[in-house]
Amino acid sequence: MDKEPTLSEYRRLAYTLRSIKALGTCCSNALLEPIHVEPKAGRIKVQVKRTCIVQCPECKKMYVSDWD
Repeated sequence: MDKEPTLSEYRRLAYTLRSIKALGTCCSNALLEPIHVEPKAGRIKVQVKRTCIVQCPECKKMYVSDWD
């Protein structure tokens, strides 16, 4: 992903990816790397929980994870 996604693009992607626990691992013991944090623009300000898209450094598989 070259550019930061809009909130609607991010949500679409987040709904299609498998969820993984924060600090979880994929095919190796390496921690997953956050590649996109849910955009703040367009969020409801009372929301506190955010998510991020993470990627395995080994197999490049992406997941959605809690950010907070």
